[in-house]
Amino acid sequence: MGYHVSMKKNEEPDLKEFRFHYHYNNSVECSDKYFMARDYDEAKEMFEYACCKRHLHPHLDKVEKWNRWKASWEKVSASDTHLN
Repeated sequence: MGYHVSMKKNEEPDLKEFRFHYHYNNSVECSDKYFMARDYDEAKEMFEYACCKRHLHPHLDKVEKWNRWKASWEKVSASDTHLN
């Protein structure tokens, strides 16, 4: 007599890589910060926390999400982001 064990797979969304492209008021150079998150909102929280922790006040230029199937960065739509 055999036993059938059914294990339900954890249904959490896949992690995605987000790139935050930003600069500071007096800087000519731009910088990037990368975060692995389930969605844009979670990545934005991480970016804001990293900035707050270091007392940084960057100007966010754009946010992109890595498309692993196309092997390229895709801009997160303006409706999803609230860039300052």
